Amino acid sequence: VVVDAHGEKKVTVKIADTEEIVEKRESLETLQAELKEMEKAHTALLNSAVSAGSAVANVNLARLDPELRAEIRSSDDGLTRKKDEVDFQTLNYEIERIYTYLDGELGNTSTKGYIPLQDRLNVAEFGLLESQLDTMTKQISDGEIIDADVLAVVYDQTVDFKRRLGIDYYVTGFTFDKETIIIWSNGLIEQSKKVLTFYGKGVQLLWNDVVFSISLIGRALQGYTLKPREVRTLRRTFKDVLTFIPFVIILIIPITPVGHVVVFSAIQRFFPDFFPSCFTERRQNLFLLYESTEYSEFTIEENWQERLVRVLEASGYVMVEKAKNLVGRIKD
Repeated sequence: VVVDAHGEKKVTVKIADTEEIVEKRESLETLQAELKEMEKAHTALLNSAVSAGSAVANVNLARLDPELRAEIRSSDDGLTRKKDEVDFQTLNYEIERIYTYLDGELGNTSTKGYIPLQDRLNVAEFGLLESQLDTMTKQISDGEIIDADVLAVVYDQTVDFKRRLGIDYYVTGFTFDKETIIIWSNGLIEQSKKVLTFYGKGVQLLWNDVVFSISLIGRALQGYTLKPREVRTLRRTFKDVLTFIPFVIILIIPITPVGHVVVFSAIQRFFPDFFPSCFTERRQNLFLLYESTEYSEFTIEENWQERLVRVLEASGYVMVEKAKNLVGRIKD
């Protein structure tokens, strides 16, 4: 906890200094010091190329002495390489700090027995960042130059990851994480859509069963002998109608759609006969299979030439069939 000048308490993540973190921080500080010295030397070199008494400090490389021009370019290239080294070491240092934080937060996962989803997502995201860092480390060991744009993108991702973990970012009072809220709301909307679709198809199945059962009862009253399959359908529909009443009572209880799924899953597991068959996964899957194999109407689009050919072929087929029938009658 840190108290600012206004007396307001701010909270940030505390990360222990391990040997790896201290080593990487010392390397980073050394590179930063070297970069400052190179910047001073490069500035002095540029100042030496400025004409005395010039109102504007412009350096025209085309008018400089070739040796001085080559020295300035070499200094600028070395300064760019040193900046990339500092950026890479900064990324390496931050990745190590994130690893130390996650390792301390998760602890011994075998003793917990359950790892929250958010922790698993954090570990997965850290694995992606670490793999990108390993790729750049291999490029450096092979003598290749790291793409500055790729390094900048990975560093931005690391900074955003630190922000979401609360590393080096102060939290004052009660705050909202917009990104987390959006992800949570999108997941809730998708889950609600699935639940509503499940209930809607169940009601549709129940309605179809009731209509079909009424038609069977009407045919039986007219003297039709019901088949065993139809008798089982009547019994199943009668049971579904009786169990549908308490099902609706539970459904209108003011809880979230996810809560309804949990309650109905428990009922289906421990009291399977209490659950209407039209709201079971078995019948729902059969209904989906029927919908996927059901034929739908389609329209054939064709131009006037294709239509003319089709009409002529049909006319020729009809004329040939009539001719065959006529020849058959004459022979008879």
